[in-house]
Amino acid sequence: MTHHHAKIYFPFSAIVGMENAKLALMVNAVNPLIGGVVLAGDKGTGKSTLVRAFAQVLPEQPVAKGCSFNCNPFNPLEMCDYHYGLWSNGDKIEYELRKIRVVDLPLNATPDRVAGSIDIEQTIKTGKVVFKPGLLAEANRNILYIDEVNLLEDYIADLILDAAASGWNVVEREGISFKHPARFVLVGSMNPEEGMLRPQILDRFGLYIPVEASMSPEERAEIVERVEEFARDPVAFYKKWEPVEKQVEERIARAREIISSVAMDRDLLKLITTTVVKLGIKTHRAEIVTTRTAKAIAALDGRTRVNLNDVLKAMELALRHRLKSKPFEEPQKRFEEVVKELTGEKPEQREELSKGSDKGGAQGSGVPGVMGSGRSDRVETLLKNLSETPVSLAKEPYNDANMQSNTFSRSSREFKTTAIASFKGVAIDAIPPAKQMLVDVDLPASLRASIALSPMLPIAIRSSCIRVRVRKERIPTLHTILLDVSGSMLVGKRISVAKHILKTFMEEAYVKRTFVSLIAFRGVDVIAVVEPTRNLEIVFKSLEEIPVGGSTPFTAALLKALNYFKTFKRVFKEPKMVLHIISDGGANVFLTKSPRKEFLELAEEYRRLGVEVVAYHTASSTMAIRPDYMKLFVEAVGGRYYKV
Repeated sequence: MTHHHAKIYFPFSAIVGMENAKLALMVNAVNPLIGGVVLAGDKGTGKSTLVRAFAQVLPEQPVAKGCSFNCNPFNPLEMCDYHYGLWSNGDKIEYELRKIRVVDLPLNATPDRVAGSIDIEQTIKTGKVVFKPGLLAEANRNILYIDEVNLLEDYIADLILDAAASGWNVVEREGISFKHPARFVLVGSMNPEEGMLRPQILDRFGLYIPVEASMSPEERAEIVERVEEFARDPVAFYKKWEPVEKQVEERIARAREIISSVAMDRDLLKLITTTVVKLGIKTHRAEIVTTRTAKAIAALDGRTRVNLNDVLKAMELALRHRLKSKPFEEPQKRFEEVVKELTGEKPEQREELSKGSDKGGAQGSGVPGVMGSGRSDRVETLLKNLSETPVSLAKEPYNDANMQSNTFSRSSREFKTTAIASFKGVAIDAIPPAKQMLVDVDLPASLRASIALSPMLPIAIRSSCIRVRVRKERIPTLHTILLDVSGSMLVGKRISVAKHILKTFMEEAYVKRTFVSLIAFRGVDVIAVVEPTRNLEIVFKSLEEIPVGGSTPFTAALLKALNYFKTFKRVFKEPKMVLHIISDGGANVFLTKSPRKEFLELAEEYRRLGVEVVAYHTASSTMAIRPDYMKLFVEAVGGRYYKV
């Protein structure tokens, strides 16, 4: 195959370092059911380069000629309906060989573009409903690459992940039902600074690889030299690496042939499940993915038996992102420590062990004492280690049921419905338009209504049948938290109550992808701990580091929050804004001579902006002597007030 006409990307094997990321991509190519990989790292660490390069070392595959679903001409389980029909009649399916390619998913893709929709033109011409394939059809048996996967709309992410998990894309709407195979290697890349993926979505990805820029000057120099050499003469550079690329390609092709016959001993499986339980991971995907990955690693190594090192490596790739069961929970134990505890050896020693298997082509695993007789004893000891050391989970310091009950009412107000001309959000219905508002027309629905009126060719869309889309759109939301960290909050564990409220609330915000800002006030300072952000991990970390003690500059903090809300309202047209105050109500540092007036004027401003106010009062009954300015403020705004 000549590479001169094809676009030449940087060769996969010439990429320096990133061994885990390379391995993760390769095992997915061997078995797409592993469920893809997320490459998480800062910008400029070579995530996209790696994915593009990877497509070049993938083997060619037979594809049914002219099939828009790239279906597999030899496996009836991977055929579209048309070719399945041919196959079951015993007809010969014509095919050609095609390289596996990378299909990009743009961030603003619509559900129609992703899943496929009705081909209006063909439908009108033939009078029969014709399906128009989407990106999932293009991606079948290829790589689907989503850059900045953490910014993808949830409903699109769900569509893609459902298809990835089942291997089929099922489209059922607009009166048609259609399914086609959608087995692709799903690769997402993201920069964790821009906010994490929701845990539900993260779990659906098979593997998660942190990609860090190399911190060795040697390696970095090597990277620069190779990149420069490639820029000077891509073709020559490619020629130089071609033999190595070929080896990788053959290795993947061979692994794909033997993967179905790779076996794994029961004791290794038990090792995986014991580890998963020990790490406190709830999802069953954990051990399924780990097992599939271990088998693929063995296959890449040309073996049909999984060994202990394959399992340890697979755990490293598949378990890391499943450690956090909730956002902001610190992983119970650093992953490395558990592996260390498991294997009962120093990490350096393990490095030595895995070196053999990591680099090698088919030289066996290169690990002494793991294969053959020594092996099962070692697994035995591991299992013994595991069962002896119980996992300790720190309990929440403060958590009683009555507090749970009165703190959170889940509100569904974060969604609003807009009927016409919005183009934003997910379409949930189609209705006849208001006078002359022919924007965002739902053609398939209009067609259906017309066909229902007169099921004859030629089809004409009648004006009485035109339908426009009703869309459900997510409202941009900002929650600002005012946390009182003055001296009086130290009394009777109030600060830990406050943190508990915060925690519950943040988990909710995390799932709904809202913006959060945190303002702490004490002494004469108001500390803007975190400006409005979607990255709630930061909010959480800074919460731990806020110094406590001093007096309470309540109004200054309210003023600061007000500014955040004003800016937010300038950026987003109709946002939802909520202020959460967690305090014992004892304000004692004011901006003016008359605190009461100060609070009422601020309340008026908040009302005008339309900010919801929720206050959690964490005082004991003995505090009733001071004027409760917090209550005054909340009542003036018309907010909710809870005694905790």
